[in-house]
Amino acid sequence: MDECITAYTELSKKVFRIDQVLANKIPLGDDCCRFDSEDLENVVKDIVQERLGSPNCLLSEIPQRPYPVVCTFVVAKKALHADGPPTVFRSYSGDGIRPSKCAIWKAARATSAAPSYFKEMFVETPAPGINYVDGGLGHNNPSQVALDEARRIWPTMKHFGVLSIGTGRQKGVEILRTKSVEEIETQRSLFEKIRHVLPSIESIVPQWRTIKNFPAGVLAVIKMAHALTSLVTDSENVHQQLQSLSHGRRVETQFPYFRFNVDRDVGDIGLSDVDPQSQERLAAHTHSYLLDFEIETKRTQCVDFLVNPPPAECSFLLYSV
Repeated sequence: MDECITAYTELSKKVFRIDQVLANKIPLGDDCCRFDSEDLENVVKDIVQERLGSPNCLLSEIPQRPYPVVCTFVVAKKALHADGPPTVFRSYSGDGIRPSKCAIWKAARATSAAPSYFKEMFVETPAPGINYVDGGLGHNNPSQVALDEARRIWPTMKHFGVLSIGTGRQKGVEILRTKSVEEIETQRSLFEKIRHVLPSIESIVPQWRTIKNFPAGVLAVIKMAHALTSLVTDSENVHQQLQSLSHGRRVETQFPYFRFNVDRDVGDIGLSDVDPQSQERLAAHTHSYLLDFEIETKRTQCVDFLVNPPPAECSFLLYSV
């Protein structure tokens, strides 16, 4: 476990090496982003090269043997239709679905293209190609998508066990919905909300309360936040739906469902918060969460299900992260 944490920390430092907002380099247009997407691309390519021998290996080329096969998918949204259904990049086939003919690193970039963090990812197949952004816009918790995918892969299975791991519950930070983001007072209101989740941005414009014009990079972030307010979805909504579904009145439709999500002081640690203080906070709060009696009991039940799953002909374990 310590080796995994160390590897994750080193990877994060490479990806979030330079915050372009703080460096005042954030450009306008399609490339509005705080971090250089090439850093992320290079890290993913190195991992794929190490595991599969080629940095450009396709999802459809992932070896399907030896068994058991690990079926993997990631979710992204079309940049020009972000409020539409998700796009699923798959490594497997099933009822009416096929493996995606997309490079693994491109799928990883597409699902990681969080607006204001990394620029959109263009995937050329199928032609003529589409730009994608992070699937977290509306599908921050893909558990229901995973359940739907499992039914396509194993259509004869009657039950599925679901293990869902969250990244921490967020505080209720409201981003104001306004008609025009061009007005300076509207920009100030939005900036005030943004600075709670991106404290470092205030160092760029310490006089934001009286400033007449925001710098181009900061204004770009403000406009992106304004555009995204209608697309953000709380992952707990999906959890509540699955919780209800898994414990339904009809015994034959019930299924094992385990959700672990640190409920305080973790959800607002940002993607790019790789400093020692944030890492310590993350470790301390997660450790305390796991020591809670109720969580410890649920964890024991989950481990028992993993070690002693039901018969293969009627159940299959599905991981959703």
